[in-house]
Amino acid sequence: MPYGFIQAIEQKGYSEETIKSYEKVIQQFFSFIGSTYPQNKEPFQISPSDIKQYLKEQQEKQKSISTINKELAIIKTLFNYLWEIDKVPVDPTVKIRRIKLQERINLEITYQEILELQIKVLNNPSYSPLRKVIFLLATKGLKTADFRFTKQHVSISSTRNQVEIDLSNRMITLDGVEATIFKEYYYESLTNNNHYVFITKHRAKEDPGPIQVMSILTHLRAISKDLLPEHVPALTLISIRKALIYDLYKKRISIQSIANQLGIEEISASNYLKTITEGVFRQKTNTV
Repeated sequence: MPYGFIQAIEQKGYSEETIKSYEKVIQQFFSFIGSTYPQNKEPFQISPSDIKQYLKEQQEKQKSISTINKELAIIKTLFNYLWEIDKVPVDPTVKIRRIKLQERINLEITYQEILELQIKVLNNPSYSPLRKVIFLLATKGLKTADFRFTKQHVSISSTRNQVEIDLSNRMITLDGVEATIFKEYYYESLTNNNHYVFITKHRAKEDPGPIQVMSILTHLRAISKDLLPEHVPALTLISIRKALIYDLYKKRISIQSIANQLGIEEISASNYLKTITEGVFRQKTNTV
């Protein structure tokens, strides 16, 4: 733990259970920093945008807002401590506010509409292989962190048109046209001299790192601008995952199967689905 932080909160009388929860969150946070920046960052180099990006990734994992706010509180406690002992010149968490609780989650687009978009995206000759593949994998329910797989996690069948991507929490299988589209980009990526399949180039660094959320959103926004009506919000990984989860629910897929397909815990799938269905019900009653 950075600069004796755990010892400091032990001396303040924090319970053993609380200390364990602090350790877990802080390890998660610095693991995120390490995976985002290959050369890692020292605490004094961490910016507010790094912390906001971490919180956004927790949302993409379908963690509850209350859980994310607890994690933010722990990170705030850490950086306040580091600031007090002069290990960071400025506390990067000062202006970051808790996420407001929303009683319901609206469904901006249906999964059927997303699949109809997918046909247009994959057949658009003006779209790059990268843009097509990002959209394709987004329709499989990938989060930002899921896009950070390496080339060693990709298996291309030698006997049929199939690709398997071994993510940390599940296996993604692409067949037929989907496999063809992925391979077109994948073979291009072999020339980037980076072990990640998807990368983001940083202005201040010579070596690109794993893809960042803004790189993904840039492609989703471009597709939204081209193919969605003006009044419809731009697609995000979260809006696509919501649509997918609700579609699976309507097909009477079990919570266990939904959790496995999305790579999340059953309790997270259950809680998230509850907020979505309540939000959909509210949308319907508001239009009556």
